[in-house]
Amino acid sequence: MSPTSHHEILLFEPSSLTASIIVATARQMNLPRVRQVSSVRTAHQQLTAQGFQALIMSLDEPTDAVALLEQVRNDQLAVDAQVPVAVTIAQVDPSTAVKMKALQVRRVLLKPFKVRDVITTIEMLRRED
Repeated sequence: MSPTSHHEILLFEPSSLTASIIVATARQMNLPRVRQVSSVRTAHQQLTAQGFQALIMSLDEPTDAVALLEQVRNDQLAVDAQVPVAVTIAQVDPSTAVKMKALQVRRVLLKPFKVRDVITTIEMLRRED
């Protein structure tokens, strides 16, 4: 694990517009560096190779994203199994809420979200490191 990567947040977000808002906000506010990937496969590669301070994961591809988060929580990747996690999603149904609680998701950002919600989320994830 490189020392730099442990101070980064990995963002898995297929929407380039949403991702660019999160990355730019973090940069402008001098928050931890956010490394953006656009697919579950690339996120898996990153999490296999190194640790991160926190994760922000899109649930736009719920089956694959939840499976990846389960691998994280089962300590099957290079990232710490207790890494703080936030998710982005368009809507939350009761079964998704139960699953997110079981996977120790710290925050759910409902799309579309406000920039201040992103800032608050990144700050919260950083404090829990």
